[in-house]
Amino acid sequence: TITGNVFGELLAVLALQQSEKIYGRACRTAGQNLALLDEVFAQHGGMVQWLRPRGGMTAFPWLIDGTDTRAFCQRLAKRGVLVVPGDCFGQPSHFRLGFAASGDRFPLAIERFAEFLHEESHQRSRGVELAR
Repeated sequence: TITGNVFGELLAVLALQQSEKIYGRACRTAGQNLALLDEVFAQHGGMVQWLRPRGGMTAFPWLIDGTDTRAFCQRLAKRGVLVVPGDCFGQPSHFRLGFAASGDRFPLAIERFAEFLHEESHQRSRGVELAR
């Protein structure tokens, strides 16, 4: 539409006036969760890499070996952790990961994600040994 309704415009003004309260909590939460991701990616840098986001609340890591992430994401979903496979964005070796969830759910998901990466890494290294 060309113009909004008066009520909608009033709500927009109120939201802008209270933007620190509205976005402050989300930014603090995302910052705390980003620190958790820093740790996980540092520990599993041999399998996954990422460019740490400088803004926003999503990351787009990738598997170093270039493997398509769809099956990886499906196995992770069986553990209750949802990420989006990169083929949805034309980048099959990547996956999208949001980190703005509040409460205790994100730390639990990151714990499961780290365990998953550890197991995946172990299985891949065993697969390489078996192939030799």
